[in-house]
Amino acid sequence: MNTQAIIQLITGAVGSVAFGMLFHMKSKYLPLAGAGGFLSWLVFLIGKTIWGSVFLPTLLAGFITDLYAEILARICKETSTSFFVTSVIPLIPGSTLYYCMNSIMEGNTMQALAYGRDTFLFAFGIAAGMSIGWAICYFFRTVKSK
Repeated sequence: MNTQAIIQLITGAVGSVAFGMLFHMKSKYLPLAGAGGFLSWLVFLIGKTIWGSVFLPTLLAGFITDLYAEILARICKETSTSFFVTSVIPLIPGSTLYYCMNSIMEGNTMQALAYGRDTFLFAFGIAAGMSIGWAICYFFRTVKSK
């Protein structure tokens, strides 16, 4: 693992903690938010190395992050949403959206389309991964309750 990846992982964890503070997460759970941000970006980086594109790594990272949030919700007796939202922060496609808008303003349509596609694939990957994880957890909860 190179230095750039380590810096990305650390800043992902710190960013998740900062968003936890912004969302008034209980301070005892802030380290868990940081671990979630670290985990989500680690899974994304590993997936990016394997697949190269952005959709499958983001889908996998969204799925793993949702499972992480569901497990923490059961352990901490809290909602999974607060753990998921803070942990998924590193995956949010802010830079690709910015570059898409910048390319539009510069009149570079082809570059704008490429960045727009990546922004959509990031967002769709997060949503699909979270939905798959949530559906699996919901299935196991309903089976367990019967």
